Amino acid sequence: MQINSDSMGTSKKTIWFRVAGSLLGLVLLLWLIALAIAPANRMKQLKNQLASDTVFNQHFDSSYFDPDLATLVKEKAFKEALLQLSEDDSIQMVLNLSDSTLSLSIKGVILHQTPIEIRSVDKLLERLPLNLEVKLFSAPLEVLAQYATIVKEPVVVRDAPKDTLEAAQTAWQPDTLVQSPAYVAFSLEHQIAVIMEQDNRTAHPDSRVRTHFYSHLWYGKLRSSLDHFIHLQQQDYCPEICIILPVDDLRAIYRALPGKPYMVIKL
Repeated sequence: MQINSDSMGTSKKTIWFRVAGSLLGLVLLLWLIALAIAPANRMKQLKNQLASDTVFNQHFDSSYFDPDLATLVKEKAFKEALLQLSEDDSIQMVLNLSDSTLSLSIKGVILHQTPIEIRSVDKLLERLPLNLEVKLFSAPLEVLAQYATIVKEPVVVRDAPKDTLEAAQTAWQPDTLVQSPAYVAFSLEHQIAVIMEQDNRTAHPDSRVRTHFYSHLWYGKLRSSLDHFIHLQQQDYCPEICIILPVDDLRAIYRALPGKPYMVIKL
């Protein structure tokens, strides 16, 4: 009996396709598992950092875990962070999730405050033990990176007029009514992210900008995740806080910040 060579070739290709598909499926499964356990690994890292801080642990009384004292301990940590923030001579941010406000302050004086809507708070942050929450948020958090759809300092470059006649002919006034939709992402210390959205997202152009904004953040996370996976490194996990506030307030707050801003957060 003769075996058709074409049939044998097709069978080999089918086997190789199945093997390649199985390997690809296995790799994808391992990647998804690594992503799924990333929050637990991040919590473990934070607890290990807490355990290694012997000075903090010596001053943290076990009686603070009492429900009647826990609220006071959190408020004390918040005040300590504000006190440290007041030592800086630049405008900084205060995000108070307990009373739903975002403020700008300088030297302990509130310059501007706006109400916010809390869209989401990462479950990891909500499940922090009291001592770990106090350790993380009892000091201002430095903004390590930021990405925004807002122009930080609107500047128009024009040639200087030669005389008053040319100055009158080239007179120009910026159109303050034309503004890009406002979305900002801050990456803070301890791998915490704060995302701020404008409150009116109904217009079609706003929807496109919002999609581009979140696509940029998503691709950044994807690249980082793949890089860690390829190099057999533990996946990073950045808990996020997402808030919504009036668009004019968001633009004003972002533009008022210095080159090296800090943020105090109260959960």
